[in-house]
Amino acid sequence: MLEFKLKRIAVCLDFSFFAVVALYLLLDESGFGITALLACAMHETAHFVAMAVFGVRVNRLTFYGAGIRITADKLDRAPVFARAVILSAGCAVNFLMAVIFRALGEYAQSAVNLFIGIFNLLPMGELDGAGLLKLLVMRVCKAENIDKAMRAAGIFSALLCAVTATAISGKVSFTLITTALYFIFIACGKI
Repeated sequence: MLEFKLKRIAVCLDFSFFAVVALYLLLDESGFGITALLACAMHETAHFVAMAVFGVRVNRLTFYGAGIRITADKLDRAPVFARAVILSAGCAVNFLMAVIFRALGEYAQSAVNLFIGIFNLLPMGELDGAGLLKLLVMRVCKAENIDKAMRAAGIFSALLCAVTATAISGKVSFTLITTALYFIFIACGKI
C-alpha cells in the first residue's frame, strides 16, 4: 500500500484499487469505463464538498478494490441532517448528471450515472444507502435491534437485485449468483 499526506489528509492507495481499475479498463468493451470512473470521482467529490460545507474534516482517503473510502473522525458527531446530506450528496450528483446527460442526448452517460447513483443507495456494506438507512433505523428502532434491521435490509436488497437482474436479462448467470451471495455476505457482516 502506498501512503502519503496531501495537506492534512492521508491518502492511501491499495494495490487492489489499481488492479481492479486496470482489469475493468482492459475488459471494458463498451468504452464507458472512463465515463464510469469519472461518475465515481464526481460522486466522491460531492461527499467531500458536503463534508467541507458542514465543517467535517476529512482525515483519510483510501483507494481500494471496492472503491474509495472517505474517513472523517467527527462525522458521527455531526447533526443527523448534516450526515444525511453528506451521505446523499454523491448519489444526488449522479442523478443530476444523469438528467443533464439525458437532456443532452447522451443516453449511455446518463445510464452510467443513474446506475452508480442507484447502486450506491443499496442498504448494504459501506454504501451510502446503508448509512442513510441506519440514520432512519436509529430513530425508529431500539439500539439492540439496529444491527438486525440493517442485516435484514441488506439481505432483502441483495435478493431483490438478483431477482430484478434475472427478470431483466431473462436468465440466471454464475456472475449474478456470485454477486448476490457476495452482497448477502456483506449484509450479514461476514465480509
